[in-house]
Amino acid sequence: MTDFWAPALPRVQIWRTALGFVLLIAGFFAGTFGIFTLGAWALDSEPSRMLGGMTPVSAALFFGTFISFHIGLLIVLPLLHKRGYTTLFGPTRRLNLRHFGFGLAATIGIAAALYGFMFVERLVLPDGVEPTISQVRPVSDWIVWLLPALVLIFLQTFAEEALFRGYLLQQLRGRFSSIWVWAVLPSFIFGLLHFDAVTYGVMNAGAYVVNTTITGILLALITIRTGNLGAAAGLHFGNNAALVFIGIQGNLEGFSLFAAGMDPQSGYTAYSILFQSGFNLVLFLIWWFWMNRRETIANNPYGA
Repeated sequence: MTDFWAPALPRVQIWRTALGFVLLIAGFFAGTFGIFTLGAWALDSEPSRMLGGMTPVSAALFFGTFISFHIGLLIVLPLLHKRGYTTLFGPTRRLNLRHFGFGLAATIGIAAALYGFMFVERLVLPDGVEPTISQVRPVSDWIVWLLPALVLIFLQTFAEEALFRGYLLQQLRGRFSSIWVWAVLPSFIFGLLHFDAVTYGVMNAGAYVVNTTITGILLALITIRTGNLGAAAGLHFGNNAALVFIGIQGNLEGFSLFAAGMDPQSGYTAYSILFQSGFNLVLFLIWWFWMNRRETIANNPYGA
């Protein structure tokens, strides 16, 4: 099997990768500012009132900002690394749709299990602790936005995968052999970018950083193990696409049919975040050892 990071090998100098990442992040924030400013102007509203994604339009603007990463990669890759966007998928330059489907199916199963567990919790938790589930919009309105919502969520999740499990993973793995550099470090950065103390409070925002960091590490290992971006893209898309069914009240519920009412700064929220992290970690370890029994990873424990 050709190494996933092979397309990056000709130009893996750390200055190129660091400069490319800085340009991509700067372009994203500039694009986000521009999209929300134009959206607020078009809707005669304040940009700050649209950041929460409480309505379908504001949610569409939020997810739409991630097009900035795609545009940035289309510029940075040929400019700094003399390679094209499709090299992010792996040596085949094609997204493995079979792997994507497996990842999507796995995440749907995980989400169903976690939602089922949440409903079981409601039977044993004290009143006022468990989240309340309420329908936030008519089915007819929800259906109208369903397809655009899924397209925009795919745009967002694939942008993050292309950047963190595509660009950074390939560049850093091509330069360094240590898992701490090519998996843990970019995943920690990925986690820090999700830090939101205003919404979650400092403690729960920290728990969310732990969750997204662990998720990033697992997705990096899955990508290296499968040799393609497809599985990670499917897993990420399935996780975020669950928002179209059940969202968190007051936080990106614009595309959701139902919303779970819960205090994002509560102890229950911290427990939910960390429980999901542990659940995903256990499932990953089962998959990892099962895969290694079927086909041992060649050369080193983190190679493809």
